[in-house]
Amino acid sequence: MFDLAKKKAFVCDLDGTLFMGAKPIASAVKFVIDGTVSGRFRFFYLTNNTSKCPEEYMAKIAGADIPVTPEQILTPLITLEAYIREKGYKSVYLLASAKVKAHMSERLADAGVSFEYDPERNELIALTYDKELTYAKLADATALWNMRNTPPSPMCPVRTANGTPVDFVATHPDNCCPSERGPIPDVGGMLKFLEATNSMRPSHVFGKPSPTLLAPVLARFAPEEIAVVGDRLYTDKAIADNAGVDFVCVLSGETTRDDLARYKGTPPAIVVDTFDKVDR
Repeated sequence: MFDLAKKKAFVCDLDGTLFMGAKPIASAVKFVIDGTVSGRFRFFYLTNNTSKCPEEYMAKIAGADIPVTPEQILTPLITLEAYIREKGYKSVYLLASAKVKAHMSERLADAGVSFEYDPERNELIALTYDKELTYAKLADATALWNMRNTPPSPMCPVRTANGTPVDFVATHPDNCCPSERGPIPDVGGMLKFLEATNSMRPSHVFGKPSPTLLAPVLARFAPEEIAVVGDRLYTDKAIADNAGVDFVCVLSGETTRDDLARYKGTPPAIVVDTFDKVDR
């Protein structure tokens, strides 16, 4: 049973929950503004979408008149940065937009990390939701994998002098991104493309449903005080389940009532047409 009176923090998905593409979902956004201004709830904004850097999400949220601070933004780029630091990688082939690449370069400047394609030096291939993705980028990623991670063969006669296998990660698993024109391709489709090409699979997929993104919220609030709000069962509900918190399923994005009827897992704590209807 979902008990709104116990909730102190909502972790909100963005695409399909508070926005549809660039357009705010008016009633949901009003609920967030009212809850923020009154101090009734604390809101955090969780997105798997790595086509933008955190500063751009702050601008998008603030552009809908929602008060927001940097610590409220939760994105897999934070996890990717932590992974690169933990592994000590210095050369990463980053498939990302120019803005995201610049953001990551700035964030990791102190660690001396390069994000250019360099077959002899690259230690990691990192796939983000790259809306500037080109065939050349995909070809370079698969060629790097072929030259470093597969045995010599007539199919791949070109090898690098550096024989150390290259690591491969992706920022999130989403198959599609909601938009005002319907679902559009996301990282999940890119991963399928790469796997179909040469059986290339990531060692790690960050973002939802991994509960690590919720660590800052779980450090401040008890699980029963938190709810994740989203439109996807396989990412938003999954991260809520993995973190042991309630899930509010909104029908303003990807999931439909037919999807819920076919769903084999435990049901969401509550299902609403739009986020504001949670306060009913």
